[in-house]
Amino acid sequence: MGHFNASNLINKPQFHRLTGVKSDTFIKMVKILTPFWERQLLKKKLSGRPYGVGELDDHLLVLLIIYRCHITQDFLGLIFGVNKTCICRTQQRIEPIARKVLGVKRSIKINKHEAEALLIDATEQTVERPKKRQELYYSGKKKRHTIKAEIITTEKGRIVSVSKSSPGTVHDITIRRQGTPLPKEARAYADRGYQGYQEEHKNLEIPYKSSKNKPLTKEEKEYNHALSSFRVRIEHTIGKIKNFKILSERYRYAKNTHSAKMAVVAGIVNLIAGF
Repeated sequence: MGHFNASNLINKPQFHRLTGVKSDTFIKMVKILTPFWERQLLKKKLSGRPYGVGELDDHLLVLLIIYRCHITQDFLGLIFGVNKTCICRTQQRIEPIARKVLGVKRSIKINKHEAEALLIDATEQTVERPKKRQELYYSGKKKRHTIKAEIITTEKGRIVSVSKSSPGTVHDITIRRQGTPLPKEARAYADRGYQGYQEEHKNLEIPYKSSKNKPLTKEEKEYNHALSSFRVRIEHTIGKIKNFKILSERYRYAKNTHSAKMAVVAGIVNLIAGF
């Protein structure tokens, strides 16, 4: 495989830019994944051929480069000195383990302090134009075909829930209603896309909405400004997720794989932040 492997790259200054994580975080990820990786090895037939890109650390390196750089499997195979099929198998081997161990779940598990403030927002990403049912993925907001998911964080930025990915036509409030219910004691902060959800969750803070016959008062404008300033924290967290280009550029993979990648990247962002 030459010199392009985890052990040779981990101490190089370009490692962070290439993978999106620092070397100490990478080592921590390998340590967390090791017991689950070893269980998979036990299931592997003794007569089976060796993995084309090495063991766990190199599998994780492949996954992170794909997530961070969003390069094609052909290109990455050229770098590793293997064919596209080998890279594809590598990704299929490590991604389910990463999702199970590192991925943020849909269920919301928070403590009493975190329940004082949950921030909710949805994020959209452009996808390839579908061959069938194009109208289902066409987002009027983005003027293109998209896929979207809901992110829920604590005030400090820990991602506590990632929803199932939905087509671009699905409204934010619909994704919320189809997802895991918010803990009853939690106070949540959302944008106008969740207008009406306060009837289902009493402790929901959303902006006041003006109308032609009822403009906002000074106090309502001040409240909206304060709420927006508070909610900017979740926008920063979503920005960290989108540092991994697989979730910011046009999504090239099958749409039913988007949820897994979003969950894994959210887990990585939590690890980077020290959660």
